Amino acid sequence: MKTILVSINAKFIHTNNAVRLLKVNTLFPVDIFEYTIKDNLDQILLDLKEAKPDVIGFSAYIWNIDIILRILQEMSNEALHPYFKSSKIVLGGPEVSHESSHLLTKYPVDYILKGEAELTFHQLLTAINHGEDPSHIDGITMKHEGRLIDNPIIEITELNKIKLPYFLEEDIVHIPNKISYIESSRGCPYKCSYCLSSLEKKVRFFELEDVKKSIIYLMKHGSKTIKFLDRTFNANHNTFDLLKYIIDHHNGVTIFQFEITGDVLNKEIIHYLNLHAPKGLFRFEIGIQSINYETNYLVDRIQNNEVLFENIRLIQQGNVIDLHLDLIAGLPKEDLTSFKETFNAVYRLGAKELQLGFLKMLRGTKIRKEADKYHYHYEVVAPYEFIDNDSLSRSDKEEIHLVEKMLALYHNKGYFGNNLQKYILNYFSPYDFFYDIGRFYLENKIPTSDYQVHELYQTLFQFIDSEYDEFLLLIDYLRRSKIKPKLFWEDSISKQVKKQIFDYMTQSYSYLNLNILYKHSVVLEGNEMFYLILYQNSSSTDYFIKKSMII
Repeated sequence: MKTILVSINAKFIHTNNAVRLLKVNTLFPVDIFEYTIKDNLDQILLDLKEAKPDVIGFSAYIWNIDIILRILQEMSNEALHPYFKSSKIVLGGPEVSHESSHLLTKYPVDYILKGEAELTFHQLLTAINHGEDPSHIDGITMKHEGRLIDNPIIEITELNKIKLPYFLEEDIVHIPNKISYIESSRGCPYKCSYCLSSLEKKVRFFELEDVKKSIIYLMKHGSKTIKFLDRTFNANHNTFDLLKYIIDHHNGVTIFQFEITGDVLNKEIIHYLNLHAPKGLFRFEIGIQSINYETNYLVDRIQNNEVLFENIRLIQQGNVIDLHLDLIAGLPKEDLTSFKETFNAVYRLGAKELQLGFLKMLRGTKIRKEADKYHYHYEVVAPYEFIDNDSLSRSDKEEIHLVEKMLALYHNKGYFGNNLQKYILNYFSPYDFFYDIGRFYLENKIPTSDYQVHELYQTLFQFIDSEYDEFLLLIDYLRRSKIKPKLFWEDSISKQVKKQIFDYMTQSYSYLNLNILYKHSVVLEGNEMFYLILYQNSSSTDYFIKKSMII
């Protein structure tokens, strides 16, 4: 029996743990066919056709379900149907674990596996191989003798029954180029009504020593990023032990990402990390979503904003952990005024990245079932993003989308240093800055794709009106490059003054000479000082020179 598991990832750097878990937890041979959403559909179909599988399984998520359904549709067409008519088609994953029985009639699907399928999948393959009826298997949806079988999801209570998927020899060559995903727990102690994890009954943990062995293995084989899939990493009572283990065994190359619930993060852990963790080793993703207490109450979200912000500021003070904060627009009873307050308060925390997302009305979630209560309209196909509700109009949402686009360009992509953030906080409410510059882009028909970084700075300088801040922002622009970058502004420093600056530099620093400075440096003039940056050997060195020393 030939079995193929198909993974269609959002990006090449992603790794699908689900199909690997299924592969290592069955005694039957399984091949993994891995693609991205940008890959050619005809090529995927050709690969499957040539493989001649007895069983084809698809791992379904909101980002790939449309492609999977198109593949299934093509497989049932007259030209391809003869090649797949004897194949059993299996769907699994979050997108088909709830409210998905309609797929059995609309598409050539034989079985849907819901929830955690490691044990279910092996039972299904066993039944197919022996020609037995699989309708008794937990977590399976299928048609049997003219009726629908929809068995309930059963969580795996003892995770040590599951073989871990990180040690596949065929993955070794790919590990350095992809994100490695790892679990230390499953489930979430919180019940936020918009999240699928709220449907899981219990938080369960993998054996700590097995997790540690997995980390060492992945680092040894070149993983540059290891991201924990735990919904709340610090729900684990072994959180401190695991973080300390990573610090003690880090290799100076691999970085680790975790989803953290910020207001219950132990301050002793924060203090320890601030003192002992190398800078950049850890990245914490903290979902704030909203600071509106009524909104959080309505989505069953327990959050102490005061403690949360205090912990985030404490993390920021250490300056060793990269922070990624999340917001969700479109939650119940959060109107535009409230969302602005949330955005501004969270932006002022100074995180390296602020992700502004939009509410998805996911199948199976409580918020989807309560859609009428808040007059939600939402997309009927994945990703089921909300369109409007009784608190946010469509035009409000369009405004927030514009803010999101500018936030990505001028903050999250990392093209700008801290001076832009200081400028925004000095002159604007953060929300208004991103909205206003977004309007500036629209009114002047400035493209937001296929741009060069210097073009973002040029547009910013057209938008702002402070020469002092332009000086600081240009410093950010020059510092971000390891080689002399494109100079898009007019050099206003006279040749005479520039020679005085270079003479001063050669007299002050014996390792410099005029030829190096003329060829490899850039000089800016501020109100009270000059700024000089020198590019050599793919690195830069900068100097601040008081004007009184030159003129």
